[in-house]
Amino acid sequence: MSPNQKHIYFGTDKLDRASHLRERTAQLEEMKLTHDAKYVPVYNGRHIYMNQHSSFYRRSNPFDCEAECFLGLVGNQMWYSCPLNDKQAEKLEAEVGKRFASLRRYALKLDDELAHIALYSRGLDLWQRNRKFCPKCGTPNHLSWAGHRLLCQNNHEQFPHIEPAIIVLVTHGNKCLLGRKAEWPTYAYSTLAGFVEPGETIEAAVKREILEESNIQVSNVQYFGSQPWPFPASLMLAFTAEAKNEDIKVDDELEDVQWFTRQQLTEMMKEGYITIAPRYTVAHNLIVNWLESKDA
Repeated sequence: MSPNQKHIYFGTDKLDRASHLRERTAQLEEMKLTHDAKYVPVYNGRHIYMNQHSSFYRRSNPFDCEAECFLGLVGNQMWYSCPLNDKQAEKLEAEVGKRFASLRRYALKLDDELAHIALYSRGLDLWQRNRKFCPKCGTPNHLSWAGHRLLCQNNHEQFPHIEPAIIVLVTHGNKCLLGRKAEWPTYAYSTLAGFVEPGETIEAAVKREILEESNIQVSNVQYFGSQPWPFPASLMLAFTAEAKNEDIKVDDELEDVQWFTRQQLTEMMKEGYITIAPRYTVAHNLIVNWLESKDA
């Protein structure tokens, strides 16, 4: 396994989520007396980035916020995310002198643990904001379990929602298959991807999505790794696969799909004719791992 395959961004496991503490409100309050607590303000999945954007704003005393959501422990530190409403966010921006901004812009400037905490708090915040009402009875939800459970007045429970998606590097000999959407930046290409459908295995989703998007049939589907991706609520399941045919037919979802040899892709990237997925994405891992593989 190469270093690129091992280090998938946002995948660190230094944070102990300590999920058994979420229901123990009294114990969490007692722990605050003996532990260092860090509170991270979150607004619409965004954070305030500081220190030349190498860190996000947090402090050791609570914010005026919608709720304190326990994220877990890093050593002796307790980490909380604090979802803010519009007025609270505007007030904090004025106090700090900076605006809430997207994690996408600053991901590579954060160390692994801070990037993971930012992504985790983003996903939890977006789930909470998008589930204000119970889907069964329509009554308002309220947070419990330190931000990890929603409960309505009729006691219908909801838990964080995750959408599994497959992302695949397809190869055929010394070539790989990459595509682009029309709305992407000019010359940007990436691996093919799609959501897993109800009642479908992830292996079947790989074969279906690749066939739908490119007319390529695949075999030898191999698991590569996974990446949390709350943009807004996905879990990316990365695979490699081998193509059975080469004749591409593009569907309406993608603007272009092409085969690239290693030499072509490397030269076009150096000359600026093609850009691949950003370094913080598992798509980047897939492509770079293939470019640097032994049979290159």
